[in-house]
Amino acid sequence: MSNVPVPHLEALGSIAPGLLYPHQADGVVFLISKKRAILGDDMGLGKTRQAIVALNVAVPSGVILIVCPASLKLNWKREILMVDPAARIEIVGYDREAVENPRWVIVNYDLLSKHASRLHDIPWTGVILDEAHFIKNASARTTHCLKLLGVNDQAKAPLIGPNYVFLLTGTPMTSRPRDLFNLLRCVGHPAARSFLSFAKRYCEAYRNDFGWVTTGASNLDELNLLMKEIMLRRKKDEVLDLPPKIRSWVPVDISAAPAALTAVENFLQWYQATDPAAPNDTQFLARLTKVRVALHKAKHKAVAERIKDVIATGDKVVVFTSFNDGVAKHAATLGNAAVTITGSQSAEQRMEAVDRFQTDPSVSVAVCNIIAGGVGITLTAGTHVIFQDLDWVPANHAQAEDRCYRMGQTRKVTVEYFHAEGSLDSYIARLLETKIKLINAVESDDVPDASLLAELANNLRTLAPALIEEVRIARAGATVASASVERLLADTPRAESAISQIESTGVWEFGSDRDKSQTYRVTYGRAGHLDCTCKGFEFRGNCKHVQQVRATTG
Repeated sequence: MSNVPVPHLEALGSIAPGLLYPHQADGVVFLISKKRAILGDDMGLGKTRQAIVALNVAVPSGVILIVCPASLKLNWKREILMVDPAARIEIVGYDREAVENPRWVIVNYDLLSKHASRLHDIPWTGVILDEAHFIKNASARTTHCLKLLGVNDQAKAPLIGPNYVFLLTGTPMTSRPRDLFNLLRCVGHPAARSFLSFAKRYCEAYRNDFGWVTTGASNLDELNLLMKEIMLRRKKDEVLDLPPKIRSWVPVDISAAPAALTAVENFLQWYQATDPAAPNDTQFLARLTKVRVALHKAKHKAVAERIKDVIATGDKVVVFTSFNDGVAKHAATLGNAAVTITGSQSAEQRMEAVDRFQTDPSVSVAVCNIIAGGVGITLTAGTHVIFQDLDWVPANHAQAEDRCYRMGQTRKVTVEYFHAEGSLDSYIARLLETKIKLINAVESDDVPDASLLAELANNLRTLAPALIEEVRIARAGATVASASVERLLADTPRAESAISQIESTGVWEFGSDRDKSQTYRVTYGRAGHLDCTCKGFEFRGNCKHVQQVRATTG
């Protein structure tokens, strides 16, 4: 962390006792000192409360904007009132009557365009983007968020807008380094001045006949250090004394489900026969969705039996699925013993379902859509988590797991992933594990020695014949180890990294290679970012001098 003075630090002493855990108090100090920062704590460590307290301390007057998913708006209001019971709060698109002179304005991402003219005219003293990974891709909502934060498309344009900007996300990088670019733009990091420069450095970007490919990963050790300049990320085992979380993979025999096996085989044969030079993403996803639905149905009975086993012990269980038909089918079987959480419900209905699961002893099961039920809610009454389906994004699984595994949990949490043995499900399971390794490399000090994602994307086509053979063996009722998959997705060797966090003070000088009389200086700039006086840094927000400082400073 840099040695930036912390304004209003004395006001921390006025916070009500018991309002913050020690790690949350540290987070409040970090946010106030940085002004624009990413709070990337594990799910369940209280990012919401840290951001609320930090803004109450740093900007005790003025209007604060919170942008969040629609399902979290009521939860934000509840948290604000726990910190300040007298707070004036307006929820855009929810309150029937206007709130006069609100201190807090809460709006969901989907309403930004509709209310743009009003929102962009308000001089916000602070802005919070919750689940900030929602703006990783170019979209209308991303454009509105960047404008609200005063981020200009011109590379050297100064930041304007609110002084305090907090990005909250338990999964800052959902799959690949390029997901970080817009987050870095929001906090004003100079490395985000040029996407192409960022992609060449950290996404192993290369050009083919269709344009630039930026799906890879490179220089992850340096990217890890870069993120530490503007992000605070703590893991549960570092700051909380939580009971253990046990994760296991449960194979399901689908040899008696011919529809699922046929769907997998047909998909693989089609994919193997397609032209790699002319990819059709729409057709690919449509066919893949049919396979996932077939596998979902084939696993339903096994998951239903496991639910009965868990509730027979007196424990509560949370079930996640990617398909609402599965939610409805489980709910019909379980009756009043289950609540459901889906995207089609209103915010009030979701909160009512959460409260019943948490407090009603007659409710033993929460059946959730993995997206709608995977963020912003607490289900710590549950000690067992079951995934009936495997999502392509590991962050969605991590978010969902931690609905149970968070502050307030006092018992061991068991997480089970059900996957169809001898099918495409097995490949997805191993792909998820590999993606998680890549994410950990950027968020911690664990650095693999090569890009993983580009290699994985290209290997499904060559792997198809082996997977087809496994399907045929499964149809015959035999048991076979997925040797071909194991060979492809063996653990990637990891490079040892002894690099520690960048120091908070210092000046480094470098001579010019072309002009011996010219000297360039690297210093700590705004909010602890590294700055350099050379032309390369001026235009790209990155240069060899800054890279050398990051690599050598311990």
